Amino acid sequence: MQPSERWSLRTDGAVIVVEFPHGTGLSPADGEALLDRWRTVITEREVDAVVIVVRTSRPCSDAGRRALRESAQLAVARGTDRFAVVGERSKRRYLKRTIDIEDVDTEVFNDSGAAIQWAKCRSKPCPPVGSG
Repeated sequence: MQPSERWSLRTDGAVIVVEFPHGTGLSPADGEALLDRWRTVITEREVDAVVIVVRTSRPCSDAGRRALRESAQLAVARGTDRFAVVGERSKRRYLKRTIDIEDVDTEVFNDSGAAIQWAKCRSKPCPPVGSG
């Protein structure tokens, strides 16, 4: 986990997986720390896809929305073309709308395993795998 156990960021091949555990809220400082880590990771490696796992039911803060939009824009500028969003239904829809970027494939999932499998897909378009 990263700052104050608020989020984790790991890589799985050319996929970045960002997880927000139950009860997570992002302060402006947390959002900046996440963006700093994000910039480092996408600069150091090729990233084909991003999986965002949101296990919290808390509403997304302004800092969280800003960090999400900026991180998506940074990833797309470096060639990322797929985003998977995992979480409860209302959270998935909200996050998908927040990161909706032209020419980027965004899918929603109930399960992080299925999301990672879809994110690793090399064919175009990537078929949904148990999406929800």
